[in-house]
Amino acid sequence: MILTKRSLKKLGEGMLILFTAEQERIILERFGKEPCPYEWSEQDISEQIRQIVHDNPYTVKPLPIFVK
Repeated sequence: MILTKRSLKKLGEGMLILFTAEQERIILERFGKEPCPYEWSEQDISEQIRQIVHDNPYTVKPLPIFVK
């Protein structure tokens, strides 16, 4: 199983996760092609995505002073 942007979005909706651009880039680099001679299972991909999201959390940018 390989991931495309479309399948990643669908998987993220099922996992209740919104990916940042950085997380999406990392995931698609890793799972966008099969590791020869093996094949990624959906469970492999799900667990690795959880780890990537945990290691690369969404960072909230502080509001500008004039908005506070």
